[in-house]
Amino acid sequence: MGQSGSMLALQSGQDSRDISHRSKTKSTAPISSALKIVEPHPCDYTYDLPDECLACVFQSLGSADRTRCSLVCRRWLKIEGQSRHRLSLNAKSDLFPEIPGIFARFDSVTKLSLKCDRRSASIGDEALTVISLSCKNLTRLKLSACRGITDAGMEEFSRNCRNLKKLSCGSCSFGAKGINAVLDNCSGLEELSVKRLRGITDGAAAAESIGPGVAASSLRVICLKELYNGQCFGPLIIGSKSLRTLKLFRCSGDWDRILPLIAERATGIVEIHLERVQVTDVGMAAIANCPDLEILRLVKTPECTNVGLLAVTEKCRLLRKLHIDGCKANRIGDEG
Repeated sequence: MGQSGSMLALQSGQDSRDISHRSKTKSTAPISSALKIVEPHPCDYTYDLPDECLACVFQSLGSADRTRCSLVCRRWLKIEGQSRHRLSLNAKSDLFPEIPGIFARFDSVTKLSLKCDRRSASIGDEALTVISLSCKNLTRLKLSACRGITDAGMEEFSRNCRNLKKLSCGSCSFGAKGINAVLDNCSGLEELSVKRLRGITDGAAAAESIGPGVAASSLRVICLKELYNGQCFGPLIIGSKSLRTLKLFRCSGDWDRILPLIAERATGIVEIHLERVQVTDVGMAAIANCPDLEILRLVKTPECTNVGLLAVTEKCRLLRKLHIDGCKANRIGDEG
């Protein structure tokens, strides 16, 4: 009954704080629940892109980035595989069981590289046949140290991949018959590069000529490297009327006999590269009969002299690049 004024003031202050706290709790509760409701969810916007657009994105990436993208989801895995046109494989013999699965995923490959370690056994004819049946639209093939592939395998491959435009082979065991099969079946072949082809030095195969075949009308580039019997390619070089570039590196034999025939038949040659080959001023005089010649490289051809070089410069008026390296100073000097 006898409460003082100060006690009443304290009680009223406490009641006001309780009411204020309850009012804050009630006002914030709906806001927090509303925030939970409108919380954003992750969305994959690539589903709005057509497969063709996504394939264009993958094609602008490097090989490592494409491989990472293929692990994102099944759709990306499928599109990345169908849009990959270039493929490089380690062509050891244990690759054979995996070939059907590889090319079931990468079914649009047009450029294929098969490389094997020289100390390891490579894939053989059967594996190459399976690859050719899976990649009938193949336009470029590179074989490196695939010693298990024979002439029969190359013949079967050339029958299945007739759209081939570029063939590069090095340190392989097949010979003239394998190369001739490609030249006879691939009418659109434009570039041929051969390095250390072992098969053309074995017995009768060494005497067998190569070319010209149906590909002679389309061949534009021929590059021969480190061949003991490179002159067996003479009929091919001579018969390639559309030839534009000829490169000979460390190929044994007397090329003075073939160069005049080349200059007579393949009049459209614009580039000749001779490195460590047996050629004299006779061959240089033949090269001078190529009116469209623009680039000439002579590397370590000690039999060439000022006379041969002068013959080229007098007749080849379109010559714009001349590279001379490793020639004896007393053979080609200031006069040349």
